Amino acid sequence: MDRVILHCDLNNFYASVECLRHPELSGKPLAVSGNPRTRTGIILAKNTIAKSMGVQTGDVIWKAKQKCPDLICVAPHHDEYAIYSQKVREIYLRFTDRVEPFGLDECWLDVTHSTKLFGDGKTIADTLRETIKKELGLTISVGVSFCKMFAKLGSDLKKPDATTEITRENFKQKDQFIIFADVPPINSEDRLQKYKEAGFTYYNLTEDYVIRDNEDGSISDEYFNAIESAKKAGLKVLLRT
Repeated sequence: MDRVILHCDLNNFYASVECLRHPELSGKPLAVSGNPRTRTGIILAKNTIAKSMGVQTGDVIWKAKQKCPDLICVAPHHDEYAIYSQKVREIYLRFTDRVEPFGLDECWLDVTHSTKLFGDGKTIADTLRETIKKELGLTISVGVSFCKMFAKLGSDLKKPDATTEITRENFKQKDQFIIFADVPPINSEDRLQKYKEAGFTYYNLTEDYVIRDNEDGSISDEYFNAIESAKKAGLKVLLRT
C-alpha cells in the first residue's frame, strides 16, 4: 500500500500576512523588504501582483521599484508570521499528527492513516485549502503523491490555491512537468550549455519555470539529485529563456 503524502505550501506567505494586517493593501502590488524608508535591502517576499510586474525575491528595493513604480514595500514582522504559521499547523494536526515543517510556510503531511476518516488524499487536500482560507484568510497549494519528492513537485505545479495529484499512473505522462524555484533567466549560451551538459531537457518557453542553482553558478546537489530521479521517471523539465 502506497503512503499518501501531502506537501502544503502557503502562497506568498509573508505578503499575504501583511495584507491581513493591512486590508487596505489588498489588490495592490506589495513586497516585504528591508528598510522601505531608505529603500535599502532586498525583497524578501512579494504578492502575485508584484510578481506579475517582474518583481523577484532577492531584488534590491530600488531595482524592484524600477520594475513596478507603484510597489508598496513594508518591513517584515516575523513574530506575526510565526503566529500564523502555528495556526496553520494546528489545522494540519486536525487531520494527522504526522506533520513535518519545512520553514514557516511549508509542511509535509503523512495522511496515509487518515483517509478512512477524511477521504482520499485529494479530498483531504481540498478540505485543508478551504478550511485555511475560511478560518485564516490564507491560501495554500497542495501536492498529493506517494512520496515526499513528488508531493513537493505537485505543490509547485499549480499556484495559488490549488491541489495537484501525482500518482504512479500519471507521473510519466507527457504533460507532467517539473517546476523548480526561481533563479535569473537563462541569458547566455554558457549557462544554457551548462544545463544541457548536466542532462536537462530544454524548452524555449516564456513560462516562469526555472531551475535553482548555487550562488557560484553550479547546480545545487539537492536539485541535481531531484532531476536525476525525475529523469529516470520520464518527467520533463521546463527552463525559462
